[in-house]
Amino acid sequence: MLPRINHILYATDLSDGARRAMGYAVALANALEASLTVVHVIKEASPNAELLIQAFLGYSSKEEVEQKSRGQITEEIKERLGQMCDELGCQLPECRFSLADVIVKFGRPGEVILNHAETGQYDCLVMGRHDYGVIEGAITGHFAKNLLSHSPIPVFLVPVTRGTETARDVEE
Repeated sequence: MLPRINHILYATDLSDGARRAMGYAVALANALEASLTVVHVIKEASPNAELLIQAFLGYSSKEEVEQKSRGQITEEIKERLGQMCDELGCQLPECRFSLADVIVKFGRPGEVILNHAETGQYDCLVMGRHDYGVIEGAITGHFAKNLLSHSPIPVFLVPVTRGTETARDVEE
C-alpha cells in the first residue's frame, strides 16, 4: 500500500535560500493536493538582550517586552510567509494545495520542529539544507542529523546553497 501524503510540514529559517526549499514544499503539496503548514522558530534571546530591550523601549517588565515584541514579530513573519506561499502558488498552472497554517514559535529550532513532527498530523517534513564549512557543519549538521534520526515522519532535505539550482528550478 502506498502512503498518502495529505499534510506537509515545511520548516524555514527565513534565510535567502529558504525560498528555494519553500518552492519544493509548495510544488510537492500542489502535486499531491495536500495542505501545507509552515513553521519558523525564533531562537530565544539571551536574558541580557531582553533587559537591554526592556530598558531601551521603556517597558516596565520583561514579560511586557516579550508579549509585545513576540506578538509583533510573530504577525509580521506569518504575514510574509503567507505572501511567499501565495506568490509561489500563483506560479503553478493550477493551485491544488491549501495553506493550512503558519506557525511562529520561540525556542530551540530542533526541539520545536521535532515536537511538531511528533505531535502534529503531518505526513512528511520539508526543510532546507545548508552547506557550511567544517566547523559550522559540525555544529549545524548535528541539527539535521538529529532531526533525520528522530523524526517519526519522512524528511525531505532541499539543498539551499547558491549554485545548486537546476534547469528545473529556473523557468525559461
